[in-house]
Amino acid sequence: MAQRATPCGVSLGVCRVRVTQLDPITGCIASAADNSFVLGNTIKVDVTPNKDTGADTTLIDGCGCKIATYKAPEILKRYDLTLTTPIKSAALESILTGGDILYDNSVSPVPVGFSSPTNLDCSESSPAVSMEFWTKNWVDGAQDAALPWIHWTFPYTIWSPGPQSAQNDFAQPDFVGFTRGNTCWGDGPYGDGPDSTYGASTFDTSSDYYWFYTPTDPPTASCDLATVAPAS
Repeated sequence: MAQRATPCGVSLGVCRVRVTQLDPITGCIASAADNSFVLGNTIKVDVTPNKDTGADTTLIDGCGCKIATYKAPEILKRYDLTLTTPIKSAALESILTGGDILYDNSVSPVPVGFSSPTNLDCSESSPAVSMEFWTKNWVDGAQDAALPWIHWTFPYTIWSPGPQSAQNDFAQPDFVGFTRGNTCWGDGPYGDGPDSTYGASTFDTSSDYYWFYTPTDPPTASCDLATVAPAS
């Protein structure tokens, strides 16, 4: 195989988002039907490091002069996430935040409404999902031909509804979430993770998030929930 040139592109846009239901205790893929959803028409995904700034102290002598000063490194705790989409999807809201789906009465019922969850009691866990999204790998004036995509993965996230406005404009509601590490995610269940793409390695897929260049196209978006096997 010919030597690949080191990719060095620019991330552009956000073209697909995929969420996968997890067992909130173990972080493994939930063994249930309708445990996956692929979203198109995303407006944006915000990823914000959540950090402690670290101790910052200075020792001053009795004459007001500096004796010593120290600044500790910042401590990264997790990443805070915001997902903004104009799509009003009962399936998406349910898999991200819990709650109930209203189905129609057609031959193959489809989700047509959503009832928000009430407050969880002490014995309940917040829904947990992995969240992945795909951006274009842009080089100069075009999408890279060999590695056209950047695949971002957050192996364990927890979400809640964010602000939304109803007005004389298109609605763009938010979902807000945060990350945790997940040792059970592995290469993921879809066959498009880093090990499936490049071969087994010591690449850490249990961290709060990772990304990699990939030749594999994003999954097809749908308004319906799908089912993926738990194996990863």
